Amino acid sequence: MLRHYLAMTSSFRLGGQLFVCLGPKNRGAPLSAQRLAHWVATAVRRAYQSQGLAPPVGFRSHSTRGMAASTALLRGASVEDVCRAASWASSSSFVRSYLLDVSDRSVAHSVLSAAD
Repeated sequence: MLRHYLAMTSSFRLGGQLFVCLGPKNRGAPLSAQRLAHWVATAVRRAYQSQGLAPPVGFRSHSTRGMAASTALLRGASVEDVCRAASWASSSSFVRSYLLDVSDRSVAHSVLSAAD
């Protein structure tokens, strides 16, 4: 997917930014954080829908941080590695605010596994 995106945007990319605007008004300009968050949330919602599932109530793009970190932990990453990758100073921040149930029985696992 990333290679496809890079190939599709290479002709109008205006700088070294990975994610760029696609619309005609700002085509090739760096994408704003707000627009990127919208893209992420849309992709996750579509992943749920592609599995015949409803996205979680209250889902936002920031929710993906906990889902990704929790899935990494489930798949064998150490708590220390997860916290380092997410720039959390301590594991208590992760456990208190981001740790989610992404076990095999959960909806999140089904959606994240669809990308494998």
